[in-house]
Amino acid sequence: MTDGPLAPIDTALGKPSELCWLQVTSDNSLVLATNFGYGTVSTYRLVDGRLSLLQDPANKAIPGDGTFRAVNGLVSSGPSDSWLTPDDQYFYQIFGNAQVLVSYRLDKTSGRLTEIGRNPIPYNSTQGLAGF
Repeated sequence: MTDGPLAPIDTALGKPSELCWLQVTSDNSLVLATNFGYGTVSTYRLVDGRLSLLQDPANKAIPGDGTFRAVNGLVSSGPSDSWLTPDDQYFYQIFGNAQVLVSYRLDKTSGRLTEIGRNPIPYNSTQGLAGF
């Protein structure tokens, strides 16, 4: 990557968002960024080492249980670790404060994430995410 202009997300809900995790597609064309404070994921196009915002948010916000507030003061679902399949078709995101692992289909053209499944996880206990 090279230095370039900032590619900010929409921070109208409050700052900062606490970026938690990044995934890069296998062809280095797309970056998925987890926004801990907002309970969302943003996607960026990566061309010649420069980022441009593609979708913000790329998924529907996942609500938390109402007890946890992020640094920006918003109630958060606590999205943390994520995983992108090697074929770049599926993206998995942990939402610890919502007690759920959400599965998405990734549209690499638009950068949108379409929810395709949910699996319950223990409250705020899951750390790390890996696949094969």
